[in-house]
Amino acid sequence: MPNALVAAATEGLPSINRRQVLHSLAASSAAAAVLVSAIPAAPAAEHPDIDLFWLDQEMAEAETQMKLANKACCRAGKIADKLYPPQPAAWAEPRMPDDVHEMVASMLVRDLAIPEKQPAPLRDFHRARDEQRAAQRALQDAFLDKVDEINREAGVDAAEAAYRARSAEFYKVGDRILAMPANTLEGIIVKLRAADKIDAKSEALISIAADIRRLAGEVA
Repeated sequence: MPNALVAAATEGLPSINRRQVLHSLAASSAAAAVLVSAIPAAPAAEHPDIDLFWLDQEMAEAETQMKLANKACCRAGKIADKLYPPQPAAWAEPRMPDDVHEMVASMLVRDLAIPEKQPAPLRDFHRARDEQRAAQRALQDAFLDKVDEINREAGVDAAEAAYRARSAEFYKVGDRILAMPANTLEGIIVKLRAADKIDAKSEALISIAADIRRLAGEVA
């Protein structure tokens, strides 16, 4: 410490000796150093496409969650597949007996649509056919009701709902990326990657063309 500084600091203070002043000045210097070190450095300039980069990360996370939800659907589906009852056979029109077919061939076309003008064997055939169709439809409805019940209990419905929600989030982030202006080549690459994932190449072309025109200074 220069003598002049110590002398100036002790002048007019007879009760304070030289050693005390030196300690005081040293403490002040240390406090100043701590204060300076506590001042945060000026932040580095952010990348012009920082928002696109954040959305890119958000889309990657949304894709991961969507894939996990899809795996959950597959697991629930495998459980449900083992519980489904046999599916009823598809409806098949019964074969018309030859004698009834000959009756039909001998009738006028306009009379075929009028039950009262149909011969009794033809009406009986139609009645039996309709009853068989109704019975098969009832079996099919019962099968579908059972499938719905199994899907609920196995968690298929909940898993599919979660997958739909995750998919919607994924595509929503992709749309946000394409709607955001890009200011650099890196930002444009983010858009191209998003367009590939959500199959929106036409939308990406329009968005990137607008970016290029803007960066080139073209006035819309």
